[in-house]
Amino acid sequence: MSTLTLINLRKQFGDVVAVNDINFEVADGEFLCILGPSGCGKSTALRMIGGFEMPTGGDVRIDGVSVVDQPPNKRPTAMVFQKYTLWPHMKVSENIGFGLQLRGLPRAEIAQKVQESLTLVGLPTYGNRYPAQLSGGEQQRIALARALVLRPKILLLDEPFSNLDALLRVRLREELRRIQRQVRITAIFVTHDQEEALSLADRIVVMNKGRIEQIDKPSAIYSSPRSLFVADFIGTMNLLPGKATNGAITLGEVRLPAPENQPNGPVTVAIRPEELALATGGGNGRNGNIGLWDGVVSQLMDLGHYRKALIDVQGVGLVKVYVAKTAQLGEGDSVALYPLRYMVYTEGAAPAEVRQQPIEGVMVYQ
Repeated sequence: MSTLTLINLRKQFGDVVAVNDINFEVADGEFLCILGPSGCGKSTALRMIGGFEMPTGGDVRIDGVSVVDQPPNKRPTAMVFQKYTLWPHMKVSENIGFGLQLRGLPRAEIAQKVQESLTLVGLPTYGNRYPAQLSGGEQQRIALARALVLRPKILLLDEPFSNLDALLRVRLREELRRIQRQVRITAIFVTHDQEEALSLADRIVVMNKGRIEQIDKPSAIYSSPRSLFVADFIGTMNLLPGKATNGAITLGEVRLPAPENQPNGPVTVAIRPEELALATGGGNGRNGNIGLWDGVVSQLMDLGHYRKALIDVQGVGLVKVYVAKTAQLGEGDSVALYPLRYMVYTEGAAPAEVRQQPIEGVMVYQ
């Protein structure tokens, strides 16, 4: 196991800055995900760590030693790519053992290490097969075994499951996490899939336009996004533009309590669908609570064990809410909408959290 440190790492292609002076450290044995949309610089950053791209500036250090001038085969890293890149004319065992062969290891030792790697990825009897005889998921497991057999200090994975179907992706990421913990290797996983990052990572680096937006644990990334980009990119979020005035936030024709010391002016309110509660009937003036809104159920979508409701709030528009599968709720029903927790974003200031106490006897769906 090893630590990784990126210091002001930068990559520029002509006039385009793909990675813009990023800094972070990966702890010994940590599973870190770099998450972001296409073109944000996440794969370029990973390729610079592995030595497949030369930085325009900055440094890559493993265990405190700079590796920025070392080629990929000299670095204590191994990469698993999006494409399996298995040699079709070689058997599985030959594909896995090729790197060890280049290192000059004895045949018996290579055979032993190859078998250990095959067992680790759950394919102990597949050594004599050819890549064409394997499914996509099996080929990706072999690619992982080929990387692990080299005993790298740091395992790099560049969207390795993006070519697989959804169910297989879930199974393989669970398997990958098990293997990573078993061998206790430091791992860096690049993905554009937020669910993948949230389920795999010890910490997540969220990137946007070559810069880091936030580095944190998955729970903190989800519950307390530090920017509107992260709030919108991670999970499902209601982003509602409004205006703060004298301790209240006006959103169209409804209001919410403002955070303490909130300056007057434009704001954006971010509310997760699961942090909105519904009540029967209208909310106008009930209990004198300015955070209780009137709405009409515009659409209901069945999502398995729960449903998503689109509530039309006058002057605000459609607001997404999650409701229980058993809720007796139909399209066209009048409801009251009550935000239990929300974040308020003001340009040039850190976001602020507001929590409202549930109203006893009113909330019936959550």
